[in-house]
Amino acid sequence: MPKVFQALDAVLARSLKEDAKFGKVVFDISQDKLIVFSDQHKGTRTRADDFRYAEQAYNAALAYYNHKNYTLTVLGDVEELWEDTPAAVLAAYPHTYELESHFHRDNRYIRIWGNHDDDWQFDDMVQRLLAPVYGRPHLHVFESRRIHIVDGEEEIGTLFLTHGHQGTRDSDRFSSLSRFLVRFLYRPWQRITNYTQNTPSTDWSLRDKHNKAMYHWAVGKSKLVLICGHTHRPIFGTQAPLDQQRKRLAALTEQRKVEPEDEVLLEETARLAAKIEWMLAQQNEQPKPDDGLDIYEPCYFNAGCCCFYNGQITGIELADGEIRLVSWPGNSRENPAPTVLLRESLREVFNQCT
Repeated sequence: MPKVFQALDAVLARSLKEDAKFGKVVFDISQDKLIVFSDQHKGTRTRADDFRYAEQAYNAALAYYNHKNYTLTVLGDVEELWEDTPAAVLAAYPHTYELESHFHRDNRYIRIWGNHDDDWQFDDMVQRLLAPVYGRPHLHVFESRRIHIVDGEEEIGTLFLTHGHQGTRDSDRFSSLSRFLVRFLYRPWQRITNYTQNTPSTDWSLRDKHNKAMYHWAVGKSKLVLICGHTHRPIFGTQAPLDQQRKRLAALTEQRKVEPEDEVLLEETARLAAKIEWMLAQQNEQPKPDDGLDIYEPCYFNAGCCCFYNGQITGIELADGEIRLVSWPGNSRENPAPTVLLRESLREVFNQCT
């Protein structure tokens, strides 16, 4: 944990210099919209390419958010460069890059590098290989980005966006060895077996050691909310999912007393009641509650990933004064639309971050 703290402190300090060099990013909760995706791990369409499952959902999401005028933030590991060369990956998904480039050309694109695409920390490689794919304006890939959250003239707090691998043994300090093992052992084995570790998550609480470390680091920062990727597990840093769903059901039940004939409201209430029972039954298959960490301040969120084996992707939306954990379906028979898994008022989130 101390290594993670030291590494994130250093990244935060460097982000202040990038603010000075590239200008502050300001997000007004009354009008601006942002979508955060992470960990696409685009490959070369072989059996070792996890993104091939999620291409359909990701492309649909890009089209949706572009038309709704969102700013797109990608939080690293966009390409799987531990397994493949940049040129090979960029050539494998031309249409996806074209969809992403719409955001960049409209100055609605923030790109951050992670451990699996850390080639982009070098600006000469970005300008030679990546920038031609996106076109103008000038493309810069950041290590992190601070977003100043305001409501009109009032500053509410700061979002701190970074990939989240910093300080870890395998992904940061000994990344050269990890890269070698992935390229020459894991990738050939994955091509043969078609195996992937990216199973969809139905539990959005803090359970693994690294997510807990990032949460504890963020707790120590005043009015700062950390959003990462890296772990491939979505985290929503407010109430437990079941508690939030129950709160929503109680509100809908009260509303139905006022509008008992509203069939749309009835359907929404019934569906949510079914979802709560589904989650309750599912708890028997999940880790024991004491394996998780109680979240006292909603200061850490994780976007999950865009390479689950069933084609599902998850992300973090900021819009309409809210922060939302969303998923897009991977099943081609489903409608290509986002499902809001959890939501909270942005102002309330920062009110709780002392």
